[in-house]
Amino acid sequence: MKYEAMNQSIIKGVGGPGNVKSVVHCATRLRFVLNDESKADDDAVKNIPGILQLVKKAGQYQLVIGNNVEDVYNELADMLDLDNQATTADSGKGNRKLFDIVIGTITGSIAPAIPLLAGAGMGKVLLLILTLTGVLSDKSQTYQMLNLIFDTGYFFMPAFIGFSAAKIFKTNQYLGAFMGLVTVNPNWTALVAAAKPVSFIGIPVQLVSYSSTLITAILAVWIMSYIEKFVKRITPGMIKVFAEPMLIMLITAPLTFIVLGPIANLISMGIASVSMFLHQHVGFIAIPLLAAAYPWLVSIGIHKALSPISIQLVATQGFDPIIRVVALCSNMSQAAASLAVGLKTKNKELRALALSSSVTAYLGGITEPAMFGVNLKLKKPMYGAMIGGAVAGLFAGIMKMKAFIYVTPGLLSLPMWISKSENYVMLAVITILISTIATFIATWLIGFDDPVSQETVNQQTAVANQKMTEKHAINSPVAGEVRMLNEVNDETFSSGVMGNGIAVVPSEGRVVAPTDGLVSAVFETSHAIGIHLDNHADLLIHVGIDTVELKGQYFKTLVQKGQRFTAGQDLLQFDRDGIRSAGYDPTVMVIVLNTKDFLEVLPIPEDDQQVTVDNEILMLA
Repeated sequence: MKYEAMNQSIIKGVGGPGNVKSVVHCATRLRFVLNDESKADDDAVKNIPGILQLVKKAGQYQLVIGNNVEDVYNELADMLDLDNQATTADSGKGNRKLFDIVIGTITGSIAPAIPLLAGAGMGKVLLLILTLTGVLSDKSQTYQMLNLIFDTGYFFMPAFIGFSAAKIFKTNQYLGAFMGLVTVNPNWTALVAAAKPVSFIGIPVQLVSYSSTLITAILAVWIMSYIEKFVKRITPGMIKVFAEPMLIMLITAPLTFIVLGPIANLISMGIASVSMFLHQHVGFIAIPLLAAAYPWLVSIGIHKALSPISIQLVATQGFDPIIRVVALCSNMSQAAASLAVGLKTKNKELRALALSSSVTAYLGGITEPAMFGVNLKLKKPMYGAMIGGAVAGLFAGIMKMKAFIYVTPGLLSLPMWISKSENYVMLAVITILISTIATFIATWLIGFDDPVSQETVNQQTAVANQKMTEKHAINSPVAGEVRMLNEVNDETFSSGVMGNGIAVVPSEGRVVAPTDGLVSAVFETSHAIGIHLDNHADLLIHVGIDTVELKGQYFKTLVQKGQRFTAGQDLLQFDRDGIRSAGYDPTVMVIVLNTKDFLEVLPIPEDDQQVTVDNEILMLA
């Protein structure tokens, strides 16, 4: 199997197969629910080749993979034997917060059905284009057949959601699908169309159309999961095979029609009303704000919680004026930010990743590779994307754009902005251009910390290794008599804690540059000086022991910090006799501060040997 090694690493990283409660996938992520997240090795998972990002949110352990997530999931399902594994969201146990439970349930129920809904939606758009261009007549049988095929995806949505939700609630998936199908039974549809009062054992039943709905199915299956447990406890073993499903149907279906369905309908109507209010009155404010925030919702994996709103709006209103519009602005801003990074970076690996991720985001609206591989990793491009998304959202909000199907917005899905009576394709293209230009400029101006490429790292390592193997001799900065550093009457220097080096009892009062370099530090008391030599050695030349107490008396610094000097140039003057008369030892310590950058720092002359400023005293290797 192509992804066997990757999946083996994933299984091990999440704590083994026994720690996996459930796993589903969306367009770019594997969404795990684990028995115990503490058993997962986050660092190991993050380092698995092919994993773009680890996101822990809404009770899910999410692995961002990218476009090939479905192939990875299919092999993972075989390896974990998911079809035979009892899985659940465990919504009633553990320390999960209510928000996490709700979001996890929604995303887990809807995510598996989204590709089907998107495919059916694009099929409807294709059918519309064929009729508008005159290629196909809406009176033809071919049109009728195609329309039937693509309508099925949305009409029977409750069945798909019921099937997925049953897996989340750990109940029979076929009964879950059954509960969804009950609400779209042709007989019920006919009763709704007839608009005549309906009752069940004397209880009035509201006439609600449940085709293309989500919430009813989720609520019905949730309640059914408890009903199933109750039925299993009271049903005798000899009749379980038929009595259990019959009783579950008998209790859950009427409850759905009488109570759950009307409640779900009220929720749906509320969502639609709020969304339409935003669209009609404050869309020019709400959409840019949501577009700026949307990337962060994607980054923590809860953007799918907005999917029911979008799907419900398309089903009930015929269009979505909020969520898909926001997604378009955000998706294109992520693509543009990644494009700006790809054109500005000097890192070849990052350029290739950024440009390819940008293309993926532009064409298909799949932004995770751009977001997790580039923008979020570099941080600052995310701010550019927020700015660009907000600017585009302002335009889209003012123009009151509408999406007519639920699909991920991108260049390839532009037909989503057209219906039989309205056409927002050109406005969508303008929105894409605005998002691209605003994001590109913002990202370019804000900039980012360009990571060093592996090639540069290798070159720097090679240079560093070469420097470590080179030998550099350092001349004495003072004339006098050599002392080994461990003989100096100052533990700070003699212990070598500041670095290896050598000492000189001076015969004259001047310190000169041992070779070309730069002054790195000067001191107010002038008793010492720090220098960086062109051979990359950092030296501290310290005149005397405890001479800082002289507060500059008998010393004079002849150079300034940052000043370049040449070999033999006077750096510092001091009064050797004055220092002695003040009761201080004038011994000069020459310390290599960056000793660890060299394999060895060795003194050349022997103890008590006389040296001049032309003699070599240290060898760096």
